[in-house]
Amino acid sequence: MNTSLFYFLNNLAFQNEFFDTLVIFIADWLIWWLIFITIALFILKKISFKTISQIFIITLIAWLVAELIKHFYFSPRPFLVLTEVKLLFTHGLNDSFPSGHITLTFALATAISLFTNYKIGLLFFTGAFLIGLSRIIIGIHWPLDILAGALLGTIIVLIFHLFKTKLK
Repeated sequence: MNTSLFYFLNNLAFQNEFFDTLVIFIADWLIWWLIFITIALFILKKISFKTISQIFIITLIAWLVAELIKHFYFSPRPFLVLTEVKLLFTHGLNDSFPSGHITLTFALATAISLFTNYKIGLLFFTGAFLIGLSRIIIGIHWPLDILAGALLGTIIVLIFHLFKTKLK
């Protein structure tokens, strides 16, 4: 299933130059736009310093957990294992699981949803989902890497929120 879904999505690459450019932008740059939007919310006084600090700290913790997992669990990227992968750009080799980008973006989306506004959070979840799809399409992640990163980022923020709520 993981391989079949990977090939299905990866076969969308190299069909249209505009689509490939868009997918590369989403895979590599949309994460920075989500971070910029979070900072803009603070600058526009839509969220407090305390809230943005909590959002960035818990997001960083989620990302560090993903990096720690990668340090102990070596998972080769699809282009190292499969033939006929349509690779739009190269990336690290044995650090595929879980996706650090997706762990970070789903943690950020969950934190924004819980600590600020769920409507803005939906925008962030849409961005995180698109980043995940694009990273499969460009050939650097397995679908399971994306799913694991999404769950990891979301669960870490939910646990933090649960403890924060219980402490109050």
